[in-house]
Amino acid sequence: MTGIRVPRQWAPPPAVSPYAIVSYGTDRRVLLSGQELTIGRGADAAVRIAHRPADEHVSRLTATLRTLDDCVLIRNRSRSKQLVLRPLVGTERMLEPGAATTSMPFPEFLVVVTGRFGREYAVHVDVRDLTPDRPRPVLDPVETVDGVAVGLTGPQRRLLAALCEPLLTRTGSRATPATYREVGERVGRSPDYARTVLRRLRGQLAAQGVAALVTFSLEKVYEDFRPALARWAINSGTITVADVQALDAPA
Repeated sequence: MTGIRVPRQWAPPPAVSPYAIVSYGTDRRVLLSGQELTIGRGADAAVRIAHRPADEHVSRLTATLRTLDDCVLIRNRSRSKQLVLRPLVGTERMLEPGAATTSMPFPEFLVVVTGRFGREYAVHVDVRDLTPDRPRPVLDPVETVDGVAVGLTGPQRRLLAALCEPLLTRTGSRATPATYREVGERVGRSPDYARTVLRRLRGQLAAQGVAALVTFSLEKVYEDFRPALARWAINSGTITVADVQALDAPA
């Protein structure tokens, strides 16, 4: 199935089943629940990219999008080229040839293909209608994804929010955990203070069995655990955009 081509200003009536909207240039498609759409340079692709002029660095069949109950499944159909899922805010995901991922938890994202001379071809996907009445679950802020109770002090929460801020407010290559210097500057403390508090928090979480952090050897002082700590904080719901916004309030 190739989706339904629609005018740019068209909106389906309320009775239409859940859908995703896939856009590239002036081409706009509605992909109903359970349908699949192809992306690529080939003439048989539902959404054609990199064909005017032809960019042979892009595969004829690049990717497929399939709507599930509450997200979109993205599969890299190329035999040799990587694919990128790039959310409007958050860390992008690299898909190797043959790999697949879901769009969760992102309501909007870009499927990005790189062609000759580094040119990027970006297909925009909006999946907000797939779950219009189902808010994203928010976990208790003192619970981790592993079911381990973690009570954060005020300073710990502020430092952790500063660490996660770029991941919650940026996209692409700039969406990486903050450095200790950036964390310290954000909360008005020194980089050494930020490093010490976050390292102790990492040790606390690892000791309590948080799987994402147990793998880091506690005796390795200089091991970079920042990405794992930030991912845990965001994925568990411990740190949200509200915590980042609270950084601007008086401590």
